[in-house]
Amino acid sequence: MKFRHLVLSALLASVGVAQAVPVTLIAADDFGSGSPTVASVNLGGQNAGTGWGGAWTGSSVAKVVNASVSDAGMSGGALQVSGNNNTVATRQLASAVSRDVLVEFMFQFDAGSISNNDFLGLWFDNSNGPNIGLKANCGTGGTCTSDLFVRTNGTAGAFSTNLTLGSTVRIVGLLEKTGTSTVYNKYSLWVDPSANEFDTLTGADAVFTGSSGLSSFDKIGLRSATLAGGDRLLIDNLKISVIPEPAALGLLGAAFLGASFASRRSKKA
Repeated sequence: MKFRHLVLSALLASVGVAQAVPVTLIAADDFGSGSPTVASVNLGGQNAGTGWGGAWTGSSVAKVVNASVSDAGMSGGALQVSGNNNTVATRQLASAVSRDVLVEFMFQFDAGSISNNDFLGLWFDNSNGPNIGLKANCGTGGTCTSDLFVRTNGTAGAFSTNLTLGSTVRIVGLLEKTGTSTVYNKYSLWVDPSANEFDTLTGADAVFTGSSGLSSFDKIGLRSATLAGGDRLLIDNLKISVIPEPAALGLLGAAFLGASFASRRSKKA
């Protein structure tokens, strides 16, 4: 069984240390290419940010725009999606990822109308791979009113949070290989997580389990569907991080444990 966060959590708990899960940022883009002098530019060809293996490619429905002062949580440039395409945008990472991965971004349904089955998913590897983002009202049929989702494959999903037009939310997702799985099989979603929830990766708002069939990936992308004319969606401050391997967590925990023992001995002396 893979201990992942449990090794570090148990060791740190034993010495009374806050159990923040360490993460390593590997790629980020704040979509600053369109700000502040350009009102709107195609996303395709933009090469801002760090940790990437090349520029964005994509369709004309994806643009970099200036986020307005009303777009709380966003500043400078933002990615705008205003149409439908299975490959709205794609981008290669600088290197392949096979460890547990944390993704976060700011999201807003900026204009139009939030309608049943409006969809914008950020995916890993391909559009049928692990997805996180918008699937309004849980798809056609509308059996619930939650709008944000995660899933490890191309169907179904776990849902949370009713969106309000024009309001910005912070979306965080943790994609994991749990148990003895060699492929990603668990995806957790947080919407506007508290500082403690984000630091410890606890208290997820929705969790989806199921095999993705995916052991590693080196590409991310966006897929949109059923958006109506006039619908505009914004994404900003995209970050992708990885969780250290269990062995590294164990070494870190041992270091804290050693420091605790040394402190206790010095107090007894």
